[in-house]
Amino acid sequence: MRLPSLVLRAVVLAVFAVPTLAQAGSYLRVVSWNLRHEGWAAEQTYQDDAQQIWNQFGSASTSSAGCDLVFLQEVMNASAAQGIAQSLTQVSGVAWTAVVTPLLGRSSYKEAYAVLYRADMVELVSSTVWDDVDDVFEREPQIVKVRHVPTGEDYTFLNWHTVFGTTADRKAEAMAIQPVFEAVQAESDTDQDVILLGDHNQAGTAAAWAPLKATVPAVSCKLNTPTTLNSSGGFASAYDHFWLQDAYVTEFSSAGRDYVEDTLDFVTRISDHAPVWMSLYSTSDTD
Repeated sequence: MRLPSLVLRAVVLAVFAVPTLAQAGSYLRVVSWNLRHEGWAAEQTYQDDAQQIWNQFGSASTSSAGCDLVFLQEVMNASAAQGIAQSLTQVSGVAWTAVVTPLLGRSSYKEAYAVLYRADMVELVSSTVWDDVDDVFEREPQIVKVRHVPTGEDYTFLNWHTVFGTTADRKAEAMAIQPVFEAVQAESDTDQDVILLGDHNQAGTAAAWAPLKATVPAVSCKLNTPTTLNSSGGFASAYDHFWLQDAYVTEFSSAGRDYVEDTLDFVTRISDHAPVWMSLYSTSDTD
């Protein structure tokens, strides 16, 4: 049956009069993990690493699987990070890319950092290493700028593995990170979302963090739970953290230690650190 022209016109106008819905919100799901000499002969569990990252994101076995952005510490060669990215592509069914820093360290012992990301959710804007002209840090932080594809929100991450050394060594590095945080933030007039993460070899309550906490606006530690594993599979020290400013990183939703099904098997074969996770929620670019 043919509709009268007036009725047809009314239907068309009604369709186009429906208001467009606001852009849906989206989570950026971030993992940080010290992988224990990843790439050495006894530390090449790339498939297991990928399954842990993808299948166990969150603090419980019932958590939703999958993540978007991964920061790794203690990467011993570029092929290790590439191997995990390839395994993540297989496990997840989406393409992953790895970017690795040069090996860093004052002695013959050196480590690299790596950032892994899925291109459908994350655009890598840049990855550099802090220019440590005064040689303050054993391993100067990796500076990673990303854009969350669904919302256009930008974030800057400082991926950092502090020196272990002595208590004094650790304290000195923690006290020296505040100027780095501020300098990285000052590089942009618009993007103020700076997040420090990694293995920091001391609790978030340590007195050495006082300069960082004194930053204006205030910087706070969003995760301070035991993350290292002893040889018996028990959680020991709160070394892995997320630091950010609530005033700027308004997208912060939650953070925790990833679920580990069998801690003794995990520490024996995979790592002496559990991964840690963070969720950032946005609906648009607010910077």
